[in-house]
Amino acid sequence: MAVSRVVGAVFFLAVALFAGCEGFGSGAPTSACTTMQPGHLNNGTSVAAQNSTSPYSIVPGTSSYTAGGTVSVQILGPVFQGFLLQARQTGMTTPVGTFSNAPNNTKTTMCTAADSSMTHDNTNAKENITLTWTAPSTTMGNIEFVATIADVKTTYWMNVKSSEISGATITRATAYVILFSLISTVYCLQA
Repeated sequence: MAVSRVVGAVFFLAVALFAGCEGFGSGAPTSACTTMQPGHLNNGTSVAAQNSTSPYSIVPGTSSYTAGGTVSVQILGPVFQGFLLQARQTGMTTPVGTFSNAPNNTKTTMCTAADSSMTHDNTNAKENITLTWTAPSTTMGNIEFVATIADVKTTYWMNVKSSEISGATITRATAYVILFSLISTVYCLQA
């Protein structure tokens, strides 16, 4: 009888300790998709984001994108364990486009659609990683990459943003040039 009580007490303590150490080591929870808040707990208490300037930066490989085109994006800075990264229309909270070619220790995840976000696959050390984003089939206007990056479970920064990248669109001047070229071609063929 005493052995079963000891086993029961050890089991209870183990469960209680694991419940107080929520850290999402295998990727960001879907509850973080809109808010970017990871929901980390430390001894049952919610862990707040850092207020200091982030040591991390999000750097797109280009200043513009085309519909359906790919853009490389880097997370640069010191070693980190976890992250959640999305491309969003500037000022919006819904991810756009998809990620692919996940490097080691990372994976794509579903927020609004399959592969709409990128996150960590484990808590192994990551540093200066390059990710691949594919733009939607129609241009969405200006977008920015937004991330939450966790140095460790109890130290993370939210809303780390890249510079905006613009969606390539046909301007009126370009449309007029195309129209003029077509009219000129038709005129020349008739002459």
